[in-house]
Amino acid sequence: MPRLGTSSDHQRIAKWFFLLIFAGAGLLFWKVLEPFVIVLITAAIVGILVAPLEHHIRLWTGHPKVSALIMIALVLSAIVLPLATIALLTADQAVQILQDTLANPLWTQSFTLRSLPFFDLLPTILVSQLALIDPAEILRGIATWMVQNIGTIFASSADIVFKTFIFFVSLYFFLLDREKIKAELVLLSPLKHSIDNAVAARLVATVRGVVFGSLIVAVIQGVIAGVGLAIFGVPGPLIWAGLVVIAAQVPMVGTSVIMLPAVAYLFVSGHVPQAIGLLIWSLCCVGLIDNLLQPIIVGGRTRMHALLILLSMLGGLNAFGPIGFVLGPTVLAAFLVLLELYKSGILESKQI
Repeated sequence: MPRLGTSSDHQRIAKWFFLLIFAGAGLLFWKVLEPFVIVLITAAIVGILVAPLEHHIRLWTGHPKVSALIMIALVLSAIVLPLATIALLTADQAVQILQDTLANPLWTQSFTLRSLPFFDLLPTILVSQLALIDPAEILRGIATWMVQNIGTIFASSADIVFKTFIFFVSLYFFLLDREKIKAELVLLSPLKHSIDNAVAARLVATVRGVVFGSLIVAVIQGVIAGVGLAIFGVPGPLIWAGLVVIAAQVPMVGTSVIMLPAVAYLFVSGHVPQAIGLLIWSLCCVGLIDNLLQPIIVGGRTRMHALLILLSMLGGLNAFGPIGFVLGPTVLAAFLVLLELYKSGILESKQI
């Protein structure tokens, strides 16, 4: 008769068999969740941001489900609907500008570099090189690219609606069960509870610091810039304002990267008084907001280098889409926390 394996052999086989089944189930579970990962992360980030307010509402109502529903209504009315409205208006402005300029054959054919007021002021050698460029062909290429991309955006509207529904459902349960979720994550972690709490606290502080700090200041600058752009007659002010929000994160130059070209557009199109007015608005209203509000709102919330924050935001936008604006710095914060723990000797047995 064949000899049965020892007890240790049986345990080893059982362990690896369990790990194999667990890995397979985990892979299948990831395949199920993969289409909604960014939505779930977005809901988790929004939950982190609004958790303090929801806590106060919960104390007032005395019922977690009611407070979570109230918070959902506030997020919908104060954030999602305004953002959706702005997105639709921005798309409408983009389409209108496209139809009036790049998509208009008469406009592209009539557009020449010599028609620009500053063209005759350029050096002769530069003028001769510019004469070789065919603006109409370039503009037609830009128009084709824009039409294709705008069509893609609107084609995915049904998917956006469905994922928005998933977002609100996820946000509701994140708010309702956040303490249970945190407790389960702590139990799954092999590290000490104090280390888990330190990592979680740092990530929460970073998310709130980035959003309530840099992002809110940038949004305020974008709103003020949009108002000025509309007042002084720059076409598509919402498009320019959206670019201002992103440019506000660039050190040293900031919003001037967008506002100066807008001023130049008014100047070369012959609207000199409006150009001067927009320049004064940019310097006095848009530019000073950063110096006035940044120390008040941001304070010491984020303790990361400005270059790292900028790179993580841009990299996050490229990797994850709009939510990467916040998710990028969050990933950076997680890495820096782990790096600090490594430098403090976390790998020593006594620390773990």
